[in-house]
Amino acid sequence: MSSLNPHKIQDETIIKALCYADIFDFPLTLDEIVRFAPEGRITATEAQNRLINSRALARVVSKNGHYYYLNGKAESCGLRKGRESGSRRQLDIALKRLTPLQGVPFLRMAAITGALAALNSPEGDDIDLLIINAPGRAWTTYFSLRLWRRFGKNPDVCFNMFLTEGDLSLNNENLFYARELLGALPIFNASAYKLLLEANKWVFDFFPSYMPDAERLGYRIPDSPALVRRRRVAERILGGMLGDAFEFVARKLQSRSFLNSAPNAAEGLQRNRIKLHRRDNLPPILNKYNDRIKVWLSKYREAGG
Repeated sequence: MSSLNPHKIQDETIIKALCYADIFDFPLTLDEIVRFAPEGRITATEAQNRLINSRALARVVSKNGHYYYLNGKAESCGLRKGRESGSRRQLDIALKRLTPLQGVPFLRMAAITGALAALNSPEGDDIDLLIINAPGRAWTTYFSLRLWRRFGKNPDVCFNMFLTEGDLSLNNENLFYARELLGALPIFNASAYKLLLEANKWVFDFFPSYMPDAERLGYRIPDSPALVRRRRVAERILGGMLGDAFEFVARKLQSRSFLNSAPNAAEGLQRNRIKLHRRDNLPPILNKYNDRIKVWLSKYREAGG
């Protein structure tokens, strides 16, 4: 990124935001460019001024309606519209299906992540969840959710990560995880999601212009007082020594089962933290991102930027 000219810094920040989104065939609105502008602070007014007045930027960025995209990627606008419409329908259905989560003992937060959270989910895609659980009950929460998934006939619901209250900070400080955390959609107990972001303030170093999307964050599972009461009863039963013993057995059995199917997963199976990704998307996505940056910043500079 240029270190002297503020206009070039803003232009390159805009290009970087579009490069990351382009990996997913996802053109951005002006607000989204600002929200997910990587490593550069920019306002909506500044971004709009540059998109209107920068001739070099116009050589690499195009607009269709309220969507901005890298030149030559016009088809992504139609793709986004179709996926967003389908994702909203899928999300409405998912929230009803996920209503029982508020009855799961020791579950403190559930957030949808990935493509569905971005309203960019292909038809038939899985529902990815990030979970926060009560201290000392990560494996009990996982066990309960596995039972619900199996007997509730929810095979497309994936539990990607379990974090524990009081131990929410992530060690992998990079753009990919920052984007995933800020793009998550908390559907149950949004206050716990705020604590998650507070414990990982480094995400704002990667996206210093981030601002919440109130409309998107308005999705919630319907409240069910009966399920909440049921959860509290189960937590009283499993809250003492009996619960400690159950947690120990649940951890031993489930971690053994997971390691048998994914021998390299031991690092993600901890006492208070469970990471269930069988495939790490970080390297390929960041590699694609860096490749795009090289190509499109080069084109920008060739155009006089």
